Amino acid sequence: MIVLDASVALAWALQEHEHASAVAALEYAAEHGGHVPGNFASEIAHGLLQAERRKRITEADVADILSSILDLPLAVQLPNPHVVVSLARAHGLTAYDAAYLALALQTQLPLATVDATLGEAAKATKCFWKPKAASI
Repeated sequence: MIVLDASVALAWALQEHEHASAVAALEYAAEHGGHVPGNFASEIAHGLLQAERRKRITEADVADILSSILDLPLAVQLPNPHVVVSLARAHGLTAYDAAYLALALQTQLPLATVDATLGEAAKATKCFWKPKAASI
């Protein structure tokens, strides 16, 4: 299992430059399951809506992508808010991003992210998930 950051799902959905590692993370989560904090779904919805407004994807694409992501075997868990604040301060993260890091530490699972700042924080706390070379 892994903790899946919204940046991974959005990079996969929008086929951004981090697409290969995002695909690997989503395939891993589909096979092994994953955990996400409570803000995951709203972050995905926000990112997809922004992409639709910028004409990168259509309304139908949003619905399809949301369904695909929400069909993944992901358990929603709430990280300790005190830990979220502490990690946000320590690593210069938003509280939204710190929630993913806090959940990874709380569950003792690696964190899959393509967000640079969050990735550095995950590396510093030794919970960064990296795909195997063969799965990219």
